[in-house]
Amino acid sequence: MNKLATFLWISYSLIMISTLSYAGESELAKLKNGFTKKVNSVLLPLVQRHKSALLNLEKSLANVSEVEQALLVREERLRISELELIDLIGDIPESPEKLRTQAQRFNREALSAIRTWEKKYEQALLSLESRLTRLGQLNEALLVKNELIYFRRKLDSRNKKNAADTADKGDDLDFALASKGATAKAYKGGNFLIDGDLKHSGSEGFAWGLCPAEFEVVLPKATKIQEINFLLYDQDKSREYLYQLFVMRKDGGEWELVADHSKKPSKGWQNHKFNPVALKSIKVKGIFNSANKNFQIVEVVAR
Repeated sequence: MNKLATFLWISYSLIMISTLSYAGESELAKLKNGFTKKVNSVLLPLVQRHKSALLNLEKSLANVSEVEQALLVREERLRISELELIDLIGDIPESPEKLRTQAQRFNREALSAIRTWEKKYEQALLSLESRLTRLGQLNEALLVKNELIYFRRKLDSRNKKNAADTADKGDDLDFALASKGATAKAYKGGNFLIDGDLKHSGSEGFAWGLCPAEFEVVLPKATKIQEINFLLYDQDKSREYLYQLFVMRKDGGEWELVADHSKKPSKGWQNHKFNPVALKSIKVKGIFNSANKNFQIVEVVAR
């Protein structure tokens, strides 16, 4: 009887270990699949818009007989059609310049859109690893830990690539940086507008003020600008903002309205292009925030 009991106990233990292992793997797989589906749903409209913009760029270059540049755009358009959505973020083509600009814009918008979900996935992996460890399911916890290590390394590699690209080329095109002599004014945190850092949380990394709030960036000298972009606080994906964008051509000049979103709910990156003009100052007037009475801007870019 003792041998039979021992045999039955061992058999029962092996069955339980197998069952728990399957359950743990299934839970991890479910978490990974859920994250992938959510990120894909967020990125899909951005990717579709990116592909449409590339097709239009290809046609416009072909129409003016820029055949070589048009072919480079087509090559990029076909390349991204073969990749997973999340793998599209990162690489920036060297040329032509219009293609590079479009790829940079997509990168900024995509990163802004998925940053929150990546943080949630990382936290979910940490929680799952901790719970499995407490339950003594060490093999399953190790699987989760390995996934967490892989995920973090992937993010770190992507972030380093983006940082290197910005440092080598992107910053040279941005005149609204403290490192280039620009200054900024805001009710609180004006320095964040021109520090070149897009990292922000619920409490830091952005400039803010009570609506109506004004955010001003002053360039060291009148500079020819053709594009002004700024990132609205986007940790809360549901909130929407109303604003107006103004420019001033010279010290003591009049503010000129160049974009009126006072009746157009907006979120994330705001991109405004116009014919090149020498500008001295940029001002965003924050009118409304659907979440609270504050208006928050993470970064201003002027090219």
